[in-house]
Amino acid sequence: MGSSKKMIGTAVSAAGLLAVAATFVSVVSANSTDKIEIRLAHNQSAGSEIADSIAKFSEFVAEDDSKNLDVKIYASGVLGSEKEEIEMVQAGILDMAKVSSNTIGQFADEYAIFAVPYLFVNQEHYYTAMEESEKVQELFQSTEDDGFIAIGYYANGSRNFYLKEDAPCTDPSVLKGKKIRSMPSSTSMDMISNMGGSPVPMAASETYTSLQQGIVDGAENTELALTVDGHQDLVKSYTYTEHQYSPDIYIISTKTWEKLSQEQREYLMECMRRTNDNFKNLYNGMMEEAIKEAESHGVNVYRDIDKSAFIEAVSPIHDEFCGRGESYKLLYEDIQKYAQGGTKDEGTE
Repeated sequence: MGSSKKMIGTAVSAAGLLAVAATFVSVVSANSTDKIEIRLAHNQSAGSEIADSIAKFSEFVAEDDSKNLDVKIYASGVLGSEKEEIEMVQAGILDMAKVSSNTIGQFADEYAIFAVPYLFVNQEHYYTAMEESEKVQELFQSTEDDGFIAIGYYANGSRNFYLKEDAPCTDPSVLKGKKIRSMPSSTSMDMISNMGGSPVPMAASETYTSLQQGIVDGAENTELALTVDGHQDLVKSYTYTEHQYSPDIYIISTKTWEKLSQEQREYLMECMRRTNDNFKNLYNGMMEEAIKEAESHGVNVYRDIDKSAFIEAVSPIHDEFCGRGESYKLLYEDIQKYAQGGTKDEGTE
């Protein structure tokens, strides 16, 4: 019986991919040009500030017509979940997708590095390591044989705890006995357990109702979860624990990548860097606006807490990741060397 259900599920998934493929083929046939059309999907709501910042990628690519590239964006998850988008990219049905590193971790285990709490000590460390670490760049290329590579990241900010009660999360004792919404990943669940809470894994879209109905006592996410998702009306406190910086990743199908000239590849990556730089310039302002709005709804915000108790509590997660193998350890260590604002040694390549 179980085998039959699996076969049916596989057939349904395959049918969905074929339907999307048929749609794309008809669109391309109807609009045939000399340009290479790159179809990019993501799950941010169309019209939101984040979706608008992603749309800049299409605008930047369009600036140089001589590169013969055009980016068409499918927002709001219209092509499916992030997992389904990755599967379509792997199959070459979809060209690109912006997906969470957590979701990619289901396809490539080393991406779990970005779920390790307190991997990055602050925003500067996060940006520098993501852009300069050779091992991160190797990770981006490591899935080529799996049907995709990464050509950039999306600089999501820090994740922080927020609760239905007015209680600053200053140490694990505050979270003891509290049910906290968790991303559906083993690392995120372990993190919440080690930090004193009881993880309740669920999709982000289920969090509002779960807070409302008392299924969970709190959650952890960026400031936008308060305003965009409406959690500001259900919670009383938001504490800057800054326990995770979990980037989203832009992936491209290797089938698409192989069709591009070297000049087109370099141009696409340059436009991706410009897109991320544009978002980084906007991000801190967006977060401050979100916090001010949340405060106007009665949310108390706690900053500059001593994080040492939380950092100590999650240290076994760091050890466990490094213990998975030499490549995991080297990736972790390469990211850590940028923690004090360090850069590569002079004279190295």
